[in-house]
Order: sequence, then C-alpha cells, then structure tokens
Amino acid sequence: MLPTLRKALFETLYRNRYLYRFASTVPFAGQWRTWQRLVLSRIQGQHVLELGCGLGDLLADMLEAGYTCQAVEHSPEMVSAARDTLRKRHVGTSGLIIQGSAQALPFGDASFDTVVSTFPSEYIFHPDTIAEIARVLRPGGRLIVVLGSQLLPVGAIQPILVLLQLLVYGPRKRSASTRGGQQQNIIGEEFVTDVLPYAEFGRLIPLERFNLRRRSERIRSSRWEVDITIGEKLS
Repeated sequence: MLPTLRKALFETLYRNRYLYRFASTVPFAGQWRTWQRLVLSRIQGQHVLELGCGLGDLLADMLEAGYTCQAVEHSPEMVSAARDTLRKRHVGTSGLIIQGSAQALPFGDASFDTVVSTFPSEYIFHPDTIAEIARVLRPGGRLIVVLGSQLLPVGAIQPILVLLQLLVYGPRKRSASTRGGQQQNIIGEEFVTDVLPYAEFGRLIPLERFNLRRRSERIRSSRWEVDITIGEKLS
C-alpha cells in the first residue's frame, strides 16, 4: 500500500474507536494486546509516560500493575475512548490522559522513569519527539517502543492475515547485522527474546543523537514476531 494511502487509513482509524478496535484485533489474530503487554516486563522505575495511548488498554494495564502513569494522545477521539477505558476498568482518572503532541510534552525535565509507545505512527521518528522524550526521562530512564509485529503463516487463518499485513504495511525487514557483537537469545516460559546488535529495525529513531543508548529486541513465539527498540538515557 502506498504511504499516502496508509497514512489516510491510519488517520481514519484514529478518528473512530470502533474501527480502531476492529483493526487492532481481527487482522492480528487477537494478538495485539499480547504484544502491547510485552512492555510490562521491560518497564523500570515507578513513573511511566505513554505516548499515543490509543484506546487506553495498555495504560489501564500499567495502572493495574501499580505504576504511576500519565498519557499524551494526539487524537481527541482516542482521548475520549481511553478515558472511557479507565472508567470501565475502574483505574486512574480522566485527568491522566492529556490531548497533546509528543513533540511538545507538557511535563518538566526528568519527570519519568520510563516512556512507552506501542505501534506508533511516524511521529516516533521525528527528532523533536526524541528530544522531548530525552528531556522528560530521568538519568538511567528508558524509552520502550513496540515498533512492529509479524504474524507467522501457521495454521489455516494466519497465512491469509499475513498477506493482508503485507498489503497494508509492506514487506518487513528480516535481516539484522551482528557485526561488532553477537546475537543473544533469552528463552522465557512463552517467548524467546533475541537481542540483536545493529538490527535494521528502529534505525530511523534518532536515539544516539539525544544520548539514548540503543537496544534492539525481537520477541518470538510459535505464532508471531515482534520488534522492540529500547533507548536508555545515559547518566
């Protein structure tokens, strides 16, 4: 799909919570929420900022886990939907979600231990966004970006969904260079995490320019793969 058409599609989704819910559930075989929750085991510290909270599901997860959270969301419709999610799940307050821009965060310097963003649009690649993230992170703080995902062509239905993803998102880069380092495999109960030095994905996020040390992870299960880019703020 052409980038202009893809952008128009996403803008339509951000204006309609019901289309957003459908688009983040059915085409991904119901795995979207599993991929979002991969953030939880990677959070460090207590104070967390979510950029682009969408329907507010992950924000509610983090609040339920005991984190002190705030969120910034550009879309008025998504702000309203996320506030409804918090009310339905009886966590937090509507004031935790602010309509605003990731390129002008309404917080003081060194306000958060972790900043998270799951499946963000192009704003995550903008230098002003990363500059703002670096500003509000405390020394030793962490940016976690769930950048992309890929269903694997297993079973009867997922090959069809894989084709649909290919048409919408285009081909996904599979290669990851390991020059100057070795791939590390961390095997958990459900997933395998590959730590990939010099991975190609996430390279357009200008982390090093703002004193954020890069870490690239690919999490694998029998049904899918997810790419995560982490930026750790140097002291």
